[in-house]
Amino acid sequence: MSFTKKKLLYLIKENLKEMAMDFDTQDRPDQGLQDKLSQGDTPLKKVPLPNTGDEPNKNFQELLASERYKEVVQRVRQYTGDNTTLSGSQGIMPLAQTMMNAHNQIVRTESQYREQLESLAIELVMKEMGLEEGDIQFDAKIIGVGEISTDDFNREPEQGGEEQESQQEVSIEQDLFNELETLSLEKAKRRLVNAMIQGASKKGHYMYHYVAEKIRQITGSENLVNQYGVLMSINDSLYWQLSDETMQMMMGGGEGEPQIGGKESVDRETDPPTIVARGVNFPILVHELIKGVMELLAIQGRPKDEEGNEEDFTDIEDSEDTLEKEMWDLRLGPAIWERVRRQFPEEVLVDEEKYKIQLLLFSHIIQKPAKEFLILMKEILSGSQNGKNLMGLLYRAIEQEIQDYDYTETMNKFDDELNNISDETDDDDFDDFLSGLNIRRPDGE
Repeated sequence: MSFTKKKLLYLIKENLKEMAMDFDTQDRPDQGLQDKLSQGDTPLKKVPLPNTGDEPNKNFQELLASERYKEVVQRVRQYTGDNTTLSGSQGIMPLAQTMMNAHNQIVRTESQYREQLESLAIELVMKEMGLEEGDIQFDAKIIGVGEISTDDFNREPEQGGEEQESQQEVSIEQDLFNELETLSLEKAKRRLVNAMIQGASKKGHYMYHYVAEKIRQITGSENLVNQYGVLMSINDSLYWQLSDETMQMMMGGGEGEPQIGGKESVDRETDPPTIVARGVNFPILVHELIKGVMELLAIQGRPKDEEGNEEDFTDIEDSEDTLEKEMWDLRLGPAIWERVRRQFPEEVLVDEEKYKIQLLLFSHIIQKPAKEFLILMKEILSGSQNGKNLMGLLYRAIEQEIQDYDYTETMNKFDDELNNISDETDDDDFDDFLSGLNIRRPDGE
């Protein structure tokens, strides 16, 4: 059998398309999502991501998607025990019904214990993020689905959005080292920061495992923890098995009630700042609390003028902080954050006393100007030696900063306590001590 050149190129193209994402099961995401990933047509297209070394077979977004999708499928199998093959929306309906059943059971069980669970969520987040009393205030509530307003959520413009986005795409080779409008760089930075925030907070959906025994003690339920796993794992899978259009409709983009599970906001007018978080259950509340903490830190990375004052960030937020883009942050953000965490020194991941350094590393990274931030993140995400060296230097600088601060604080406390003791010391007693050493005070003292 002979092939024409045209036929051969067609077969090669089809094979390359099939090779794009890596799969270790027969499960497949929605084909439309796979197409967008293969074309790099997601909100992350404006970010200068690393090369995979397998171009044009696979771009970095497909690499991230492969890493995350495997984890999502594995968790569905783990928590549900359902091995039905997922191919787009096929096979998802029975799981969706299982998810709704779990949701209803969770609502019934949690309803009598909301206040205790809200307090536990705050306690858990503070411990896992290395926060201390007085660092941040928390206003956390478990509420009903219909009680979460979406009126203040940003949405994508109905027309012209995609064309405008494509014009703002950032290329590391051509743009970052040339003169580029600050707005485009800042939008690219915000895009990646949002993905990192969602990636870091996604862990909160499964942190209930850390306090499983306390949850049992509070609620008396032996099944609640398992229901959390069923609900959250299937929920994660919906972002992959359903199209963007279907997900947008579920979140209020079409007819019917929006299905929003939680929201958070940061109030900087209080001292210390307050994280306001709402969630329809314990895992989502934990997620929103973490997201709020990360968002508070991210504020430090906003552009500043020459006097150090925060510049107007409205245009950037209006463009990047939308529900539609958040869907992709939830899909790819966990894989992005996991790659960042791989560059953290091991001790800050396993030593509870150093958990807070993870926040300090994030804080220092996002405070870099947009151009330097994007260059640094490209090295970190690629796992390059340069990225590892830079992270190591940053960690050592933070440790030195902490040591210097601790030294200053300790010496100040030492001096204060010594002065207090000196003030309380009776001069006659001190004179007796001096006389025993044959030492006399100077005249007049």
